[in-house]
Amino acid sequence: MTVRALTQSVISTQDGVRIIIHTVPNAKETAIILEPDGNIMMRVHAPPVKGKANREIVKWLSKKLRRPSSQIRIVAGTRSNLKTVEIGGMDGKSFLEALGQKVEVSS
Repeated sequence: MTVRALTQSVISTQDGVRIIIHTVPNAKETAIILEPDGNIMMRVHAPPVKGKANREIVKWLSKKLRRPSSQIRIVAGTRSNLKTVEIGGMDGKSFLEALGQKVEVSS
């Protein structure tokens, strides 16, 4: 498997991209924040009860990235504020660009 990290939180894999996010549930609105140090924080409107926040994360990312929700899954951290999310069929550069980040990747 080929793995290439664009930031410490965005890792391109052979099947797509894995992102590591720190979540803050019960926020006023759902939003994602790319911090200057390369970390990703996601404020989630839903409470962390019975998987509501996890479903909100998948739904929000699906809409923002224009990907079917079946291609977005939480692979680690379902009961933690630190989550690993896998997005199929998308590379790290495309992920960051979809969030409005200018990306320069050297070969």
